[in-house]
Amino acid sequence: MARSGSAARLDSTASTLDRKISSTEKINVNSKRVAATWLLALAAVAAQVQSAAPPAASIAPLPILLALKAAKIALATCVAQGFTPTVTVTDRDGVARVVLVADGAEQVSIIASRRKAYTAAALGISTAQLGKNIAASGIDLKVIDPELIAFGGGFPIRRGGVVIGGIGVGGADRGTSDAPNEACAQAGLASIKSQLH
Repeated sequence: MARSGSAARLDSTASTLDRKISSTEKINVNSKRVAATWLLALAAVAAQVQSAAPPAASIAPLPILLALKAAKIALATCVAQGFTPTVTVTDRDGVARVVLVADGAEQVSIIASRRKAYTAAALGISTAQLGKNIAASGIDLKVIDPELIAFGGGFPIRRGGVVIGGIGVGGADRGTSDAPNEACAQAGLASIKSQLH
């Protein structure tokens, strides 16, 4: 029995839709593969950096007095330049040990500084370097970890080559450049560097 013209058109439309859905599924699968590959590459770099150092368990955690000193120096450096930032220092797991908020600091600086310190501690690289690493990739960090951030101002704190914490400064950029955030965080790091041996 011959099929009517409308039935043949329905079959043709269904076949076209099947091909389009199949193409979309392939794109989604490929996107997930690319994201997974980048995640593995980031993890491999972090593992390589950590593997050259003694096990983290054998390294003492970041003492609270050093965390406080780094945060105070970073904050004082920014305030002396007329900025109103927030400084966060975390342990190696990204848990805040010290949070100092300048008078007049905006709430977003509190969030940004915490995420910068967390990112630096978690990945063992500066947040500015992370930004450079992912700039051309198009990877959305929120897919990997919603707490990661790639704006300058976060640095890992190391002892004996092992990450023992992170420092993050947010709110000193005023939306133009991360250079003040980075300079203040580096001042905080420099103040405790000699005590991290």
